[in-house]
Amino acid sequence: MSRPLARGSGPRRDTVLLTGRGSFGRVPGLSEGRRVLVVASSRALLRAPVAAWLPPDAVTFTAFHPNPTVAQGVEAARLRRASGADLVVGIGGGSALDVAKAARVLPGDAGAADEVIAGRRPVPEGVPELLLVPTTAGTGSEVTQFATLYRGHRKVSLDTPAARADVAVVDPELTETCPADLTWTCAFDTLAHAVESLWSVRSTAESREHAVAALRSSLPVLRCAGDLPSPAERDALSRAATLAGQAIDLTRTTAAHALSYPLTAHLGIPHGLACALNLAWLAPLVEAAGPERVTDPRGHAAVREAVGTLRELFGADEQGTDLAGALRALLARRASFPYAGAPDAPYDLLVAEGLSSDRMSGMPVRLERHEARAGLETVLGAGTERKRGTTCATTG
Repeated sequence: MSRPLARGSGPRRDTVLLTGRGSFGRVPGLSEGRRVLVVASSRALLRAPVAAWLPPDAVTFTAFHPNPTVAQGVEAARLRRASGADLVVGIGGGSALDVAKAARVLPGDAGAADEVIAGRRPVPEGVPELLLVPTTAGTGSEVTQFATLYRGHRKVSLDTPAARADVAVVDPELTETCPADLTWTCAFDTLAHAVESLWSVRSTAESREHAVAALRSSLPVLRCAGDLPSPAERDALSRAATLAGQAIDLTRTTAAHALSYPLTAHLGIPHGLACALNLAWLAPLVEAAGPERVTDPRGHAAVREAVGTLRELFGADEQGTDLAGALRALLARRASFPYAGAPDAPYDLLVAEGLSSDRMSGMPVRLERHEARAGLETVLGAGTERKRGTTCATTG
């Protein structure tokens, strides 16, 4: 008889977290005797720890790509139903984890799946349990109740408590093979999650605690690490990613993410980098906003408090600069900034799609269309050759 996974307590049924080096060794015991569907890339399945664990009778789903589509999520759900799996295991970056969530939650019919995503139809009864194992440190998807899928170039959010994992295994050893560009792109995603959660109109004492802890864990690594982080620094990045994920699970993200999705979909800019580029022009707008521009119902003082916390964490005063200057200096250390480049970007389209995202509702200050266009032109228009990078995919 299969043994159910341990479940978190509390009204939100929080995910049980198993963390630390070697924690992947707990997975065989958690999956023993289960009918398992594994969602992972073909490359991830070949990695030593995963290959050594993979049950011989496990069904695998690998037919997805970075920034996965709704159709791929539905196909994974069909396979889960056909296999009779009572445990879905997602292993990989944000794309794999998000497809695993879709496999658990969605019906196998495309039309019905669209209804579930839109919130017009309940999640089917009797969904299997969900175990998530991140192999990058960035998306925080292992502890959130949402998954990011795409329909064409448009981002679609599957957002339901049923998408939250029962157990997440966060083993920093699994991130050791991530190359430099992927490592730092994912770290930028963590950074954006924490910053956006801190200034969100939905921030709470709990979310702020998670976000501040995430920045305290990640900023020293972003500032001081060499080209590749040490094992201890990877531990810090993994911890920060999960903390920032817990923060945005409470608040959701804001404009930096809203405007990142079209940058990734249309220009191929890696998700975490796209978010960080947006922070570079959004930060001065938030920092300089007067009371007349504030949309946070708690008022101007709440925005000033968030900005003050961020200035302290980023060391703006020590550097003799503003928050935007400190953030841009950090970004320039780990990436090409301004981004090189997209002078021919379809700015009107990028702005229209970004500002129509539901994530805009979390912004603490009013953002005008012309400001969004000017900001994107600033961070995208300086280069002449556009480079496509590796992505840790997306959440939030």
